[in-house]
Amino acid sequence: MGWSTRARAARRARHRSGSPGARVRRTKASESALSDTHGTFLMVAVTVILAALVLLMLLSMIPSWSWTEPGEPPIVITGIAHTSEETGQLTYASRVTLKNNGSTVYENDCLKAVFYKNGQKVCIVHTLNGHLLIPSHHYGVKTLGGEGCRTPYWNPGEEMTADLSDGTFYPGVEVTVEIVDKRDGKVVSKHTVGA
Repeated sequence: MGWSTRARAARRARHRSGSPGARVRRTKASESALSDTHGTFLMVAVTVILAALVLLMLLSMIPSWSWTEPGEPPIVITGIAHTSEETGQLTYASRVTLKNNGSTVYENDCLKAVFYKNGQKVCIVHTLNGHLLIPSHHYGVKTLGGEGCRTPYWNPGEEMTADLSDGTFYPGVEVTVEIVDKRDGKVVSKHTVGA
């Protein structure tokens, strides 16, 4: 090996890869570090993630419309009787039957019922516990009856009937009941029906 060949080899050894004097080795297609399959997979993954983010942003801007009817409130009016229980005659008896339609057990003494006729407040029942209503001063309501007011708790599926003063409601009016938690004043349920 001659002196010039060694000098060239020494010069080549001094150059690091990437420097202008370094030799560039060409690779064959089979030696490529890139994979078309991996690239395609990554592009699909990035596209799916971006599509999901755009969908979430759009869904947060669109109001939640529902094609189904809204659910009933937890306490509903199931009936309003206008006739006398004894004679069957029309006396505008105003007996309103309420049902615990939800899945919550309520302490009936912690609830009060506010009745409205065509949007005007007509009566407040200050407790829905039948035993505690008897000694209280209650105006506009005669009695409470039914399984929902006999014990301290109003269980799901149980009904109670509030016998309001005769003439409070008559056929054709809109009757609304608000069930209010007396401890915090929040409306637990609100339901409106036609009498």
